[in-house]
Amino acid sequence: MSVTRHATAVALTLAAILALAVPAPPLGALEAIRPAELPEPPGYGVDVQPAPVILSPYLGLFATQDKLYDEVGMTAEYNSGLFRMYFDLSLINDDKYEPEEPYMLGHYFNLKQGTIEFNYRPISLLFGRTPHRDKVDSPYTMFISSWDIPATILSLNYEDSFFFYESRWIGLNRNSKWYRTPEPIYEWGNEQAPDVFDEDDLDQAGDVDGDYFYFRPLDRGANYKVYGIKLGDWRLGFQESIVYINQSFYPEYFLSPLPMYFTQLVNSTGGKPWTQIDDENSHMGFFVDYTEPRYPNRYGYLQFIMGDINLNFLAPDHDLQHPNKWGWSLGGARDFTFGRLGLYHAGALKYTFAATSANDRNYSLKRYEYTYYPAVEYLFDGGRRALDYRDNYIGYLYGENNLAFMATYEGEANDFQIEGSAEFVVSGSKSPANPWHEYRGHPGRYGEGKLFPLLDESPLEKTVRFSSAIGRSFGPWDLKASAMIGAVFNELELVMAEPPDGETFEDELIQPKLYKPGNNNRLLFEFFVGARYNIGIRPPAN
Repeated sequence: MSVTRHATAVALTLAAILALAVPAPPLGALEAIRPAELPEPPGYGVDVQPAPVILSPYLGLFATQDKLYDEVGMTAEYNSGLFRMYFDLSLINDDKYEPEEPYMLGHYFNLKQGTIEFNYRPISLLFGRTPHRDKVDSPYTMFISSWDIPATILSLNYEDSFFFYESRWIGLNRNSKWYRTPEPIYEWGNEQAPDVFDEDDLDQAGDVDGDYFYFRPLDRGANYKVYGIKLGDWRLGFQESIVYINQSFYPEYFLSPLPMYFTQLVNSTGGKPWTQIDDENSHMGFFVDYTEPRYPNRYGYLQFIMGDINLNFLAPDHDLQHPNKWGWSLGGARDFTFGRLGLYHAGALKYTFAATSANDRNYSLKRYEYTYYPAVEYLFDGGRRALDYRDNYIGYLYGENNLAFMATYEGEANDFQIEGSAEFVVSGSKSPANPWHEYRGHPGRYGEGKLFPLLDESPLEKTVRFSSAIGRSFGPWDLKASAMIGAVFNELELVMAEPPDGETFEDELIQPKLYKPGNNNRLLFEFFVGARYNIGIRPPAN
């Protein structure tokens, strides 16, 4: 017998002897023998009523114009009011990303949501991976995309009857492996590679473009803030966001209520005992909305965003070297006896969400574009695949250089929830990763300066979509079906930038591609049918 087993046997024997020698007191006598000076066991600081645990397995079947696929998953929720935990995890085989394991029959894990939330009104704290939304209720929001992209966030909220405030950190790329996004900042071995880096800082990209070495991308993070007041049925809010590199979390941006633009300006300007690297990209803007809670309910809003803050359009000489980076969204909805109708419009100028810094030898010196990833392609099955830009923009889902229009309907008939929409979108070239597209700096330096660059090319991509959905609950069952049909003309495709007339690019200059209208037209179609079953595990009755 080993020493460990021998010691365990001795301990169990002594415990048995003591149990036989000292009879246990009856349950009712426990309070009587506890010394009076000992404190009572601690209780809850807040009266919390236990709630059911809700488990909801679900299955969805999809058909599109070019493939069939399925999704099977599970949601789980516990919500006591003060504390809420929620997760949504599924397996899907839509051929969008690679499976994590070879035995998964083409499925990969889809981490839709995993969050913890504390609500002690008027304060709430939420953290984890989750789709997150803008403060404005619209399909076209400017600061945070309405495309429901899961991201790691930490959000602090306060809201009373007059004032509201939110500070949100958004996790971007961190501790990256460059071969997953094979777009080099510098190619090792030529004059673009700075001398301050060693080969230990490099990562090999594989065989995509030969045996090249690439610098790993820097860590990136983002913060978003909202400050606002309520005046009756009106809300007025100031919004601000910032993307930074060299770190994934910037504590001062999250903790301090000071506007982040001024924090960046002060912390990165010289003439102080310590100065930090200036590697940040700011967006500022505002919204105003109106909600009439009485029937018929009405809602209307206006939202504006500005990047690279400047008022050059007011200057007498019009500084064309710095084109404006503006985006806007407006719309509203109203209840009628037959349902709720909504009308929405949005647009963004050509370079609104892109990075800004470039020179004649390098497409981008600072990878702080307003996106989750500093890339437009990723490796899939040994080759390059275009990244759907709607899966990448932190802000407005259609990104730069476009106009969008949508009409929506929501209604109810015989306990069925019915939704529908019609949308038209027109887009030109865009690239958050390649700051000025074909130019190696501000377009004004090349005689192409425009204060409001928008859709200034031909052809343009045109997209039309019609969608509808119907759903109903039967006891623990939730059922839903939806369909979309449409068409896209001169569809955007990834292409290399071509130098402007009279300019040449260095042969060795490697740069990210542009999304540019092409010659392909195609029909769009998607059909979905799904079911979810809700299981409640209730706490025992007192």
